[in-house]
Amino acid sequence: MENKIELSPGLHMCAGCGLELVIRVVYDVLGNDFIEFGGPGCCLLTCRNTAPCYGTLFTNMAPSASGVSRELIRQGKETTCLCVGGDGMFSDIAFGNLTAAAERGEHLLVVCYDNEAYMNTGIQRSSRTPEGGWTNTTPAGKAAHGKKNSQKPFAMMLAEENIAYAATCSPAYMKDFRTKIEKAREASKHGFAFLHILAPCPTGWKSKPELMVQQCRDAVQTNYFPLWEAEYGEFKFTVNVKDPKPVTEFTKTQRRFAHMTEEQMAKLQDDVNINYDHIARLCK
Repeated sequence: MENKIELSPGLHMCAGCGLELVIRVVYDVLGNDFIEFGGPGCCLLTCRNTAPCYGTLFTNMAPSASGVSRELIRQGKETTCLCVGGDGMFSDIAFGNLTAAAERGEHLLVVCYDNEAYMNTGIQRSSRTPEGGWTNTTPAGKAAHGKKNSQKPFAMMLAEENIAYAATCSPAYMKDFRTKIEKAREASKHGFAFLHILAPCPTGWKSKPELMVQQCRDAVQTNYFPLWEAEYGEFKFTVNVKDPKPVTEFTKTQRRFAHMTEEQMAKLQDDVNINYDHIARLCK
C-alpha cells in the first residue's frame, strides 16, 4: 500500500488577507447553488472550481450578472448570482451600473470586500480610503499628509435606494456575518442584496498579518465600521457598542496612519462620529 501525502493547494492571497477569510465564509454559507462573477483585482483569484465563475470587466459585472439572473428566473431557477469585488470596483469604477442594478431591483447578491484602497494594482487611494490614510497616490511627507477627503458612505447610499437587503459585516463577528449572508441570499431571490465587508489588507495597511481579525473587531468597537442592516430602507443596528473606544485603538496597529498629527487624528475621529450619528438616526 502506497503512502500518500496530502498537500494544501495553497493560496494566491497575501498572508493575513481579509478577503481570503471573507470568501471562504461566503462560499461555506452559499453551498454550491450559485454562479460567481469576479472582476479585476484580488477577488478574481478566489474563484473556485465547484461553481461556475465568470470573469468580467470592472464596468460590466452588474449588467452581466443581471442578464444571467433574468434567464435563470425565466427558467424557474433560484440559483444565486454572486458578484464579488473590492471597494475600488463597487464604490468607484462600477458604482454607476451597480446603483442602476439596485434601482431596477435585479436579483443579485453583491459582496464588496473593502480593504480601503486599490490593493491589487499597487495601493492607490479609493473613495473608501479614510481621511489622512497613506497610499502610494496619497503619500505622507513634507508636502502631503495622506488622503484629504472623507470616506464615501456608499453602502448607506445603496441601502437608501430601498433595496431588498443591505448590511455591513465583520469577520470578527462571525455569527452576525453568517446570518447576514443567509439573509442576503434569501433577499436576492426577490431583489437586490448588498453586503459591505471590512477586509483588512496587511500589505496596504502596513500591519501584521496576525492582527487581521483584531483590526476588524477594533473597527466595530470604535464605531469606525458599525454593524447594521437595512431591509427595504428600514435600518437597525445588529451589534450595539455601548462604550465606543477612540478611533486610535483601530489605527494604532497600522503604519498607514503613523504619520498623522493629533489634528489629523481628531479630524478622523470627527468623520467617524458624523458617520455613526447619521446611521444612528436611520436606525431609530
